[in-house]
Amino acid sequence: MALARLQILVALSLVPFFLFPVALGYRANDVRSWCRKTPNPQPCEYFLSHDPKNTPIKDESQFFKISMHLALERAARAESNTHSLGPKCRNGREKAAWSDCVNLYELTILRLNRTVDSGTNLNKDDAQTWLSTALTNLETCRTGFMELGVPDYLLPMMSNNVSQLISNTLALNKEPYKEPTYKDGFPTWVKPGDRKLLQSSSPASTANIIVAQDGSGNYKTIKDAISAASKRSGSGRYVIYVKAGTYKENVEIGSKLKNIMMVGDGIGKTIITGSKSVGGGSTTFNSATV
Repeated sequence: MALARLQILVALSLVPFFLFPVALGYRANDVRSWCRKTPNPQPCEYFLSHDPKNTPIKDESQFFKISMHLALERAARAESNTHSLGPKCRNGREKAAWSDCVNLYELTILRLNRTVDSGTNLNKDDAQTWLSTALTNLETCRTGFMELGVPDYLLPMMSNNVSQLISNTLALNKEPYKEPTYKDGFPTWVKPGDRKLLQSSSPASTANIIVAQDGSGNYKTIKDAISAASKRSGSGRYVIYVKAGTYKENVEIGSKLKNIMMVGDGIGKTIITGSKSVGGGSTTFNSATV
C-alpha cells in the first residue's frame, strides 16, 4: 500500500512538467523593456524571446553583451547562407558581388568576435570602431549588387536582420565622437617607433623588404613583397619600402596579415594604380588599388 501511494505521489509531481512546457527565452518583461531602448526592437524581441536562456537581464552592460552575442550568432548564420548561394549566381556580375559579400561577412564576424572577446581589453572607442566597420561591411555588400545592376535575384535571398542587430549594439555602446589628438603632426595613437619611421629620410635602412621596379630591391612587385611578408615568422611590425615608380597593381593585404607598414618615396613619386571599375565588372569595394 505504501509503495502504491509513493508511485501516485511521484506521478502527480511530474504532471506540471507535461501540462505546462518549460518557457524558453529570456523573461518576456525583460526582453520587451530592454529591446524598446534600441532603434530596432522587433528583431531584438523576436530572437531573444526564442533564446534557450531563461534568466533576468540585470543591467545595461549585460544587455549589451547579450545583444553582441546575438548579432554575432545571426551574422555567422548569414555568412553560412551567403556561402551556400554561390552556385546560384547566374552571371559574372552576380558572382563578383557575391564574392565581395563572402569576404565582407568574414570581416564582419572578425570584428564582432574582437568586440565580444574578453581578452582584447575592450574599450568603448574600439567597440564603436569595430561595430561601425561591421555595419559598413554589410552595407558595402548590398551596394555591390546595386552598382552592378543585379539586385533582383540573389540579394533578396541574403536578406536578414544582422544590420539591425548591429545597429542596436552601436546604440547601446553610446560612445560620442571625439576629436582626434595629435603630437608632432601625427595622431597620438601612432607609436613613437612608427612616428620615427615615417619621419625618416631613409626608410630603406629600417625596411624588412625593398620593392624596386629596376631590380635593385628584393622584389619588383608589391604583390610579391606581400606574399613574402605572409610567410614571415613572428607578428612584429614588418616594413615594406616601395621605391619611386608607378606600380600597376591591385594590392590586397588579407585580414590575417597584421602589422604590415608600407612606405614610399613620397607623393607623386611612389604611385600604385589600377584599372578595375564598376564599368569593367568590378564593384567599388574590389576596385581599390590597396
